[in-house]
Amino acid sequence: MKKIRILMITACLSCMALLMAFSVASATPLRAPERIKAVMVGDRLVDVSLKLGIIPEGMSVRLSMWPDKAQGLPLSSQVLGCPNYVTKKNPDTISSFMKERGITRLILEKSNKFCLYMKDVNPVNVADLVKDVPGVVIEYADFTHGVGAGIEEVARLLGKEEQGREVRADYETAMKKVEAQLPKAGYGRRVVILNGNYSVATGKTFIRIEAPGGYTDQYILTPLGCTNVAGEMLTDSMKVSKGHVSASRLAGLAKVNPDIIVATGNGFAVQKALHDAMIRNPALADIPAFRNGDVYSLPFYGDSSILEYPGIFRQWSIALQK
Repeated sequence: MKKIRILMITACLSCMALLMAFSVASATPLRAPERIKAVMVGDRLVDVSLKLGIIPEGMSVRLSMWPDKAQGLPLSSQVLGCPNYVTKKNPDTISSFMKERGITRLILEKSNKFCLYMKDVNPVNVADLVKDVPGVVIEYADFTHGVGAGIEEVARLLGKEEQGREVRADYETAMKKVEAQLPKAGYGRRVVILNGNYSVATGKTFIRIEAPGGYTDQYILTPLGCTNVAGEMLTDSMKVSKGHVSASRLAGLAKVNPDIIVATGNGFAVQKALHDAMIRNPALADIPAFRNGDVYSLPFYGDSSILEYPGIFRQWSIALQK
């Protein structure tokens, strides 16, 4: 019976992956964005710009936090690294790129908290690093007064005011629906989130456990009255990096006894890790997540794709309902 459960869980995850692939493939093709001679720094700024049909010649964004854009963006714009890289690790990056390409326009995102994991990283700090660029003009997209106001600010900078008002209205309507659907008492579910990565070159899979206190907790689980119980799986020797901990064998999964297991990132990598864990310990088939079939592949939200947040939140809400 336990082997049957393992096969059923694996099959369910595989079907979900196929459905997601077909839904993307059948979507209506989007128009190619207009390319402008500028550099943008900041995920939210770029997300809104793309929605308005504009893409800069160069950008600095957190691609590792933005999986749905990680493959496409580098094909259409020069990604210069994340804001941490261009402000701390290699502060000459943007200045050199602008001088090399003859770019004088720089647009920086201004946010109250740009990155939850690296609190001292701020796109506006780039302003001090481009003083040697001849004729540089620095503009700011201000998101400190909320996403709605930020959308219209970006639209104003790009000369897309009317479209910006439409995007803001659509976003705020979607957010009202999210707020209206919030459970009054909370779902009370115990959740473990596993992020998968698959190497095409080697065929190897890698698993990270999302530690408590990160983006999923703040933007998904807490509003839905659920708890990230992965903290009980972590030991003092494990190092938390960007909100996650590497864990190949998933030791401690039986101990935390989650109601739901969520796979983010590469679904196959998570499937493989769960399959191997259950082969090593067949008793895992009795934990609630497996027993009730509550294993889901869901998108990670790292507060980069702000316009997609209402849709992502809805998916998680559906999965976490009892």
